[in-house]
Amino acid sequence: MEVRTLLVAGGSGGHLIPAMTLAESLRGEGPCWLMSTARPVDREIASAFDKLRPRNDGGLEWVTVDLRPWKPLRRWLSPFFLAHQLGALRRVWTLLRRIQPDLVIGFGGYLSAVGLTLARLQRVPTVIHEQNLMPGRANRWLAPLADAVAVSFPETTWFLSRRAVVEFTGNPVRPRLKGVSSSEGRSHFRFDPDRPVLLVMGGSQGSQAVNQVVLKMWEKVGAEDRQRLQVIHLTGAQQFDQVVETYRRLSMEARVFPFLHQMEFALAAATLALSRAGATAIAEMMALGLPAILIPYPHAGGHQRFNAHWVDFAGGAAVLEERELTPEKLWAEVSALLWDSKRLAQMKEALGRRADGSAAERLRILVYRIAGHTPGRVEEPQPAPVRG
Repeated sequence: MEVRTLLVAGGSGGHLIPAMTLAESLRGEGPCWLMSTARPVDREIASAFDKLRPRNDGGLEWVTVDLRPWKPLRRWLSPFFLAHQLGALRRVWTLLRRIQPDLVIGFGGYLSAVGLTLARLQRVPTVIHEQNLMPGRANRWLAPLADAVAVSFPETTWFLSRRAVVEFTGNPVRPRLKGVSSSEGRSHFRFDPDRPVLLVMGGSQGSQAVNQVVLKMWEKVGAEDRQRLQVIHLTGAQQFDQVVETYRRLSMEARVFPFLHQMEFALAAATLALSRAGATAIAEMMALGLPAILIPYPHAGGHQRFNAHWVDFAGGAAVLEERELTPEKLWAEVSALLWDSKRLAQMKEALGRRADGSAAERLRILVYRIAGHTPGRVEEPQPAPVRG
């Protein structure tokens, strides 16, 4: 029996990518709609998804709603902003009426909160998928109202109301990530197969802070050390030109992109990642056993710090706090790891022990059960042990 599903996400790749992965696992099971915002990052990811999915795939319809962020609150003083937001809310309400989904799944972000709330008002079953260890404020508030909350870390239960129905599913990872070998990844970027590769990424929108400290690091590193490695650097749109010029001036072997559609090649090619600590990025690094130096984003409730330290305690990453970060400190950590094959192997093994490739299937089963089409409960793995 088919299930009509509406997936709501947007504002970052960390929310959209798990939604897209679930949409792919639901292909052929019934009509599926994915609703996102009109922000540039959402449009970029939607464009990439359309290029990669099979031709004549009529099972998924991507819907855009131009709902704006609620903050800063002074926006509400403008009647034009108020009218715009009310129009966006009306569009979500009308869409729910039109498609009559069996289930709405929210993956985080302000549009997700709106979609879940309006779905509840229309008595449509709802599921929240929380990617981060520490749930966001909206998801903590909505959790008791949802039919189920699917979490990516077992410890997330500690932060949710006892009235919430919580099930551990994990964070879905795109299947194609595992289809590329290290040698294929390096060949894709025309890299030397014998030199290590550092992958620098600041999230789907890039990170000015990460970009700047990395560029300052390269300025201080000697030319001989710079030539010993190769770099893939994902900059975001705003600082792309500056980063490209720095690598050119320093004559480094680097591939620089504002945004990369085919992340499987970059992740496969990398020896070590230098990254923000978004939950989806961490899930992908865990799936591939890619050791990392994590620089958690210090704002947005500090949820990335919880993600980062979980992986650190598990043995798969080192964590550097942004407020304490200097180019010298960063290079000390990068150089200590990049050529230490024994430690990298230990980190890779630690990640492998906690990687789980069945998250999408668990989430798909949960979707069917809450929609009323399949009995049973998601099989819950035991929580991963955490040192500390």
